[in-house]
Amino acid sequence: MTKLYLSLFGFLLSFCLLSAQRFDAHFGVAAQLRFVLGNQNQKIELGLSGMATLNYGDAALESGLSLSAGQLFKRHTIRQSGRFYRYDFITLVGGGKNGNLLGSSLLQSHSPLIYNHEGSNGFYGLGFGFEKEFLPKELSHFSLRRGKIMMRFSDAQHSFDITFINDFRFGRLFYGQGTDYGDTGTLRLGYTEILSPDRIIRAGVVVALFTPQPDYLRTPNNVVNSDDGRKNVWHIRPPFADTFYANLYAFGTYQYEGYSYSTKIGINSQKLGAFIQNTLHDGPGLNPRFPWKVAEKGKLYYELSGILFETVADEN
Repeated sequence: MTKLYLSLFGFLLSFCLLSAQRFDAHFGVAAQLRFVLGNQNQKIELGLSGMATLNYGDAALESGLSLSAGQLFKRHTIRQSGRFYRYDFITLVGGGKNGNLLGSSLLQSHSPLIYNHEGSNGFYGLGFGFEKEFLPKELSHFSLRRGKIMMRFSDAQHSFDITFINDFRFGRLFYGQGTDYGDTGTLRLGYTEILSPDRIIRAGVVVALFTPQPDYLRTPNNVVNSDDGRKNVWHIRPPFADTFYANLYAFGTYQYEGYSYSTKIGINSQKLGAFIQNTLHDGPGLNPRFPWKVAEKGKLYYELSGILFETVADEN
């Protein structure tokens, strides 16, 4: 399945280059070095990303790919050193004269924003994608693939997007790994604006949940996070049995020439995580709950990152 998506992206990029006279096509690539410092994640990484669009009349297609690798120091609040790798692929279809390449804002949050300041008109579309992170040593338990569904609405200089990411699997479109632990669910609302040929900003809000691996060999009768005796709650497998978080945060990015600065700040709340996941698990599926520590007070979540990058984008 991964080879199919990579072939599709390569075909689209080649088609844009060879057929630009007959179709309205745009493309861009970026290489970057990123530094991350935060209370949940710390790392250094190198990355390469690309974005391509193809328009025919009022029909539009856009596709993006991001690859990265680096040195990890902390992930998911767990201190762990080692090398990691990651990929991200997206494809959206819709309408409009899609020329500003702002679909790159839907790639991994570490990727530089690829954009065409001369791009005109807009885009409204729906798409799917998937991402996977390969983590080192004991953290490899959480090297999970997650599927994505996205909507994006854009004019020449502005873009608004909605992304839902989850590890569940539904056919070949929503291509998650189906584990229901680790980076389980994320909902992101984002806004991007091109300020000038060499300046762009992005901001938004995110809610993201992380849970450790349940012990499927034990009966789910844990009393934690169970408000009555009829609620089934998983027992958790070591070594990361206490690793739970639900981050609700705002993020912002300022990108100028070859530099990009980003910040995330919000709250890590066990009570919020329990509320969201219990609502889903207590529904028609009647899945067991996870042992969130609902009485624990919320904690500060923050992350700062800087990127040095180089982009090349057509400006037709």
